[in-house]
Amino acid sequence: MQSNTGFNPLLSQLTEQTLAYQNSYKPVFFRLLDQEQKNAFEVLIQSRTNLQVYDHIKGQVEELIKCLQPTIVFMPPSVLADAVAKHFGGLEPEEFGVWVYYPWANKLVHLLDEADFAIVRTNRNKHKITAQEQQTLAQKKIGVMGLSVGQSVSLTLAMERGFGELRIADFDELDLSNINRIRTGVYNLKIKKTVIVAREIAEIDPYLNVVCFEEGITEDNLDKFLTENGKLDLLIDECDSFDIKINARTKAKALGIPVLMEGSDRGTIDIERFDLEPERPVLHGMVDHLDMSKYKTLTTLDERAPYITAVTGVETLSPRMKASAVEIMGTISTWPQLASAVTYGGGITADLSRKILLNLLKVSGRFFLDMDELISDPKPAETQSTSPAPVLLGEKEIEEFISVHRLAFEPGQQNISEEVLLQLIEAAKKAPSGGNNQPWRWHYQNGLLHLFLEEQVAQAYLDPQFISSYTSLGASIENLLLKAATLNLAVNWQLTPQLAPKHIAWFSFTGGYQPTEVERELASQISLRHTNRKISPKQELDQDTLAHLSRLVQQTENAKLKWITDPEMIKNLGMIATHADLLRMFIPDAHTDFIQREMRWNLDEVNATEDGIGIHTLDLGNNDQIGIRLLKDRRMINFLQQINGGSGFKRLSMMQFMASSAVGLITMPQGEIKSFIEGGMAAEKLWLGATGLDLQVHPINVPLIFFYKNSVENSLPLPTESKAQLSQAEQQFKHIFGLQADEQAIFMFRLFKASPSPERTIRKTTDKIFSIGRA
Repeated sequence: MQSNTGFNPLLSQLTEQTLAYQNSYKPVFFRLLDQEQKNAFEVLIQSRTNLQVYDHIKGQVEELIKCLQPTIVFMPPSVLADAVAKHFGGLEPEEFGVWVYYPWANKLVHLLDEADFAIVRTNRNKHKITAQEQQTLAQKKIGVMGLSVGQSVSLTLAMERGFGELRIADFDELDLSNINRIRTGVYNLKIKKTVIVAREIAEIDPYLNVVCFEEGITEDNLDKFLTENGKLDLLIDECDSFDIKINARTKAKALGIPVLMEGSDRGTIDIERFDLEPERPVLHGMVDHLDMSKYKTLTTLDERAPYITAVTGVETLSPRMKASAVEIMGTISTWPQLASAVTYGGGITADLSRKILLNLLKVSGRFFLDMDELISDPKPAETQSTSPAPVLLGEKEIEEFISVHRLAFEPGQQNISEEVLLQLIEAAKKAPSGGNNQPWRWHYQNGLLHLFLEEQVAQAYLDPQFISSYTSLGASIENLLLKAATLNLAVNWQLTPQLAPKHIAWFSFTGGYQPTEVERELASQISLRHTNRKISPKQELDQDTLAHLSRLVQQTENAKLKWITDPEMIKNLGMIATHADLLRMFIPDAHTDFIQREMRWNLDEVNATEDGIGIHTLDLGNNDQIGIRLLKDRRMINFLQQINGGSGFKRLSMMQFMASSAVGLITMPQGEIKSFIEGGMAAEKLWLGATGLDLQVHPINVPLIFFYKNSVENSLPLPTESKAQLSQAEQQFKHIFGLQADEQAIFMFRLFKASPSPERTIRKTTDKIFSIGRA
């Protein structure tokens, strides 16, 4: 507590006087039949000004007699009066029982002695708690670590008289923001939480034994907390320190002490009956893979995230808690807790504590008492999708298409071996594609290699009119041409936009070609090229490097490459991209597409589909990877949209942009399918060239797709105001890059220096994307 000095001497004096009782929580007892205590009592009442005295001993004795003789309430009032007088035993009322002084409140209360007091205090517990059970509980020792939920737990335990000794631990003082969930008064600000709880229990029941660990739980005092004055019968964990959570459980397990924890989100309950299951893994085995000895050396939230989420879970958080996790360090500074959840959790924990201590509950595990699920409005019936499973292009359909459209050369053209074909396809399939959907389907027949668009995999929300897939197909074509050059194959090829979207191009091959040095260099990077999303320290790039990459792009007719290196303009591009990323999450169809079509959430999914983006390939830290996983919950996304949230995702996107050495944009003439295909070829040249210079490329095409859907398709399910904001963002984007009216933005990316990504996206096995037809 801070004292006021230099303003008003009397105010300062009173503040200092209050500070004298800053850490006081033990009441003082006076029994007036003891002369020494009586003398002290007289001194107290004479010396303490404004002492508040509460003397209702007669009423307490009446209650006691009613508890001992319930039928007396049906007798004449005189019978009760006689029984009260007899109970005083000739003593003056002031001498009967005990006087309890609360120095921090300057209050003096006249009470029954402990045995009688306990009878009256617990009378309304019967027969929810039997007399024998109450006696058993009076012998139990409980430890409570953490005094937010722990305060509610402790007070509820005290009201039920659910213990004989309570050890409470918390190092913190009360702040104003704590009072949203801790039931106390503003006069207790900057008083230790242990002191506040001990005082409140003493004011409920001064006879209860409360032991305060005001420094909280540390490595030095944990053994003392668990065992001094007798081993705990139950440990209740409500602390925030994850290393203490695990260390306390490890020692509790060794001592055979059961552990109970309530999470105050979705009514999460953890019960670990180490007294009944001595071999039970700590926290149900959820932290077995972690080295907790390292936790105290970790300094960042990203380093600690795997430890925290192992305890709290990720998928099992409530939607609003997930949204809050995204907003931490953005619009909020710490985890939220509500008084209703804390109070509810306190009651549940006290109830479970009693059952465990009385051996009425022997189960262990994690449980959820989620009021949002238990009591809620009826949910609208979900409509089941009846769309048929996608049917991919088969050889018969391909061969019929080739025959109908007479896609063949004159007899006698050169065929190439299956071995060479497989090398070409292996290079072609290593091209990038939107969401790694790999929309190519290759077929070789009668000396011609055909490229088809696999329309059934090119149905993504971010693939309007197949423009993203066309770009991917262009990149695949570029890889094929480069590989053919290194195999000394001259390629005669032609795009077939008149047959799009099904058929894209045909290729024929002859030998004797001598590749250029540029072709050799670019082809050598095909297996090394990959998407890199790392955030590394920004490094400047020289103009010669940017000019070299521009020349590679310009090898594609009509392709242009525009560079942005100014930090303020890169920041503005980051803000535009962030806005588009959030739109993708907030539009239900786009969100579903991202969650179900694009992302692969574990290796089993990756290996089963052989497409999509595995979460392990995203170059994300622990904290951001957890944030991405939170996106799976549509209810969380809806709430984020409601509060205009998403700061965590904005932060990640902006950090990526601001770490960029440059942001580039490849453009082509507007209005033609071939512009997207040839733009993809130019993008692949750029990407391979950057890889050869040990530079990293991260495509940022979501804004381009949303601009297209908004301005060209006019298909976004957004309010007029949101569409106008997107149109304004597109105009700003065009201004930053200096785009002309006839230029189509094809491929935006950030360029930077960093080490290669250790993980790469998977590719489909060749037999899924390539076939050889009948001669």
